[in-house]
Amino acid sequence: MTRRGAASKVTTDQIIFGLAVFLLAGTVKGLVGLGLPTIVIALTTLVLPLTEAIAMIALPTIFSNVWQAAVGGNFWKILRRQWPLMVPLAIGLYLTMWLVGQKGPNWAFIVLATILIVYSALGLLRIRLHIHADLEKPLAPVVGAVSGFVAGVVGVPIIPLMPYLQGLDVKPSELVQTLGVVLCATSLTLTLSLLNFGLLDGPRAIVSAAAVVPALAGMWAGQRIRQRLSVEQFRLAVFWALLVTGLYTFASRVL
Repeated sequence: MTRRGAASKVTTDQIIFGLAVFLLAGTVKGLVGLGLPTIVIALTTLVLPLTEAIAMIALPTIFSNVWQAAVGGNFWKILRRQWPLMVPLAIGLYLTMWLVGQKGPNWAFIVLATILIVYSALGLLRIRLHIHADLEKPLAPVVGAVSGFVAGVVGVPIIPLMPYLQGLDVKPSELVQTLGVVLCATSLTLTLSLLNFGLLDGPRAIVSAAAVVPALAGMWAGQRIRQRLSVEQFRLAVFWALLVTGLYTFASRVL
């Protein structure tokens, strides 16, 4: 990533497309509790540079994750349990942005495509880890550090963070809030890193702030229609979409 990106070259059509993607991604997050940054990064990078896509998700992810983290009544309990994961994640994210993120490595899109393919395959094949309680403490810092590296390169920490959190012995009702708390720390660190390295300048900040509205509107709509749709079928559709996007991204960058 460079300090002076292509923000001024982003067209109105690209911005409108990006805002529409935020509406879709917010709806997904409202329905299943996750997926906003993943879907936004996966789809917007089809028409935008990766640096612009990462900058766009900064403010919407903060607002949506704060909302998700605040609902459920277990915030402090989750924070006490997950801080060994969150601290290495934040440190790893910042250091990665400092070391390689500003340079925009050419292999970042390969990492993104691989993550999308692996994550969607795990979902479609219904592969779910089961983390024994004795392994949680030693695994948490490692998962946090690796996820921080991934987030620093492509903006989203879904691998190995999501399979790890979903494999913990956590009640389903608490898992959504756990995702919100952990991802809230991630999004705050990402935004501070972008600001510190000059990657979230005035024009990018305006676009990111504008994206908050469709993201929260979609999240509100997703929560309202959750009871009317089969969440399982919707979840599978999301995984298929991510898989196709990952394969397309890989093919367009490698072949």
